[in-house]
Amino acid sequence: MYGRDVAEWQKMIDAGKAILVERAVVDRTTSFGEFAAALTRRTGVAGFDFTTGAGRASMAYLLDRISEAAFDEAGGRLLGALVRNLGADDAGPGFYRLASRKGMAVPRTRGGRQLFWAQHVRELHEHFAGVGRRPAAG
Repeated sequence: MYGRDVAEWQKMIDAGKAILVERAVVDRTTSFGEFAAALTRRTGVAGFDFTTGAGRASMAYLLDRISEAAFDEAGGRLLGALVRNLGADDAGPGFYRLASRKGMAVPRTRGGRQLFWAQHVRELHEHFAGVGRRPAAG
């Protein structure tokens, strides 16, 4: 799919999940470009060409797979919410489509969607808040 084999997708899903959990732990979001660059650095996979529809669709596919893989670990939330357009105040359309498919009540208005997204991000940050600050077992 999108010119990548199953093993490459799994490598990106695993690394992408780790990257987004790290962002949640430090109470941050990331842009599509920052996320793609971090993914390439960690995995060595070819980057994403966001100037093409196929490049954008492949990132949406990846974020869906990451969100599905981490859904239970993320407390029933979608990790893909932490990836946003540079300078934007909400997620891409794929986040809202997946949230709807997962049975979440996604508002129809732009303002309602932004509030829905912001609450989702806040809940991810709260869920993962203690992960990076737990004392080591001794």
